[in-house]
Amino acid sequence: MLGNGARAMFVCAAALVIILCLKQVQAVAIPILMAGFLAIISYSVTGLLRRYLHFPHWLAVTFTVAFDFVVLYAVASLIQFLAMDMKATLQGEFSQRFTELYNDTMDWLGNIGLEESARAIVASPQDVVNVEKVLSITQAVTGQIVLLLSTCTLVLIVMTFFLGEAPLFLRNLRAMPAGAKWKGDFLRALQGIQKYLFIKTLSSVATGLLVWGMCAGLGVPFAFLWGVLAFVLNYIPTIGSIVAAVPGIAMALTMNGWGCALLIAAGYLFINCAIGNGIEPLFLGKQFGIATSVVILSVIFWGWMWGPCGMFLAVPISVLVKLALENSEDLSWVARIISDAPDKPQENPPIP
Repeated sequence: MLGNGARAMFVCAAALVIILCLKQVQAVAIPILMAGFLAIISYSVTGLLRRYLHFPHWLAVTFTVAFDFVVLYAVASLIQFLAMDMKATLQGEFSQRFTELYNDTMDWLGNIGLEESARAIVASPQDVVNVEKVLSITQAVTGQIVLLLSTCTLVLIVMTFFLGEAPLFLRNLRAMPAGAKWKGDFLRALQGIQKYLFIKTLSSVATGLLVWGMCAGLGVPFAFLWGVLAFVLNYIPTIGSIVAAVPGIAMALTMNGWGCALLIAAGYLFINCAIGNGIEPLFLGKQFGIATSVVILSVIFWGWMWGPCGMFLAVPISVLVKLALENSEDLSWVARIISDAPDKPQENPPIP
C-alpha cells in the first residue's frame, strides 16, 4: 500500500500526464465536446418537436441539426463580414480620428503641465493603439472563424449521432441499479448543464440585443458587430463580458468622443450587472456548487489548454470534473474545497 505522501505524488504525476495528454488531443477533443454540449442544449428542441408536433425521432433530429447549422453559420459569417468591413475603417477614418484625439489630449495635458510626463510614457498614438497590430489581430480572428466553419460540419455530424442515440442512452441509464449514487449525481449534473447552457443562451441573446441597441442609439460605428461580440463572449464567465466591452468603448471614444465613451461604458456596466448579477443568478442559483473564484480559474486554465473554445466550455467541464472528484474516495476532499454549497439540498431527479 502507498503512503499518503507517495499517493499524493502519484496523483500529481497522473494529473500532469492527463493535462499534457489533453493539450495534445485538442484537435480531436474540442469538436467532440462542442458536439456533446450542443446536443445537450438541442435535445430539448428535439423533444418539443416530438411531443407537440409528433415528429418521428429521426425527423426531429434532422430539423434540430439543420437549425443549429443555420445559426452557427450565420453568426460566424456575420462576424467574418463585419470584421473585414471594419478593416477598411481602421486603416482610414479610425486612424485619423485617433491621432486627433491623441493630440487634443496632449494639448489638454499641456495646459495643466503634464504633457512632458505623458509624452515620456506615450510618445505617439501608435504607442496606445497600433493599427497594424489591431489589423493583425482582426485577421487572426477572421482565420479562427474560417477554421470554425471548417470544423462546424464535423461538430454537427457528431452531434447528430449524439441526438439520435439519446433515447438509447436514457434507456440504458434506466436499466442501471437504482441504488448507484453516481447515477443520480450524473443525471443531476447533466440536467444542470442543460439548464445552464439554455439560460446562458437566453441571457447572451438579451445582452447582445441590448448592446446592439445601445451602440446604435448612440451612433457608435459597427453597432451590430459589438452586439454579436457581446452575445458570443457572454458565454465566458466574467472575463468575456470585460473583453467584449473594450472594443466598443474604444470605438466610441475615438469616433464619438469622451462623452459617448462614458455613456457606452456605463451602459456595458449596467447591462452586465443586471443580467450577469441579477437575472442569471435568479434562474440558475448555486445549483453547481462551485465557488466563483474556481470558475474564473477554470476559465483561465481551459483557455490556456484549448484556447477560446476551452473558455466557452470551462463551466460545463468543471461541473463534470467536480462530479468525478465527488465520487472518488481519494479525491473527494478536492471537491469539498472548491465547492460553494447550494442554497438547499437537492434530491436526485427522476430519469426522464
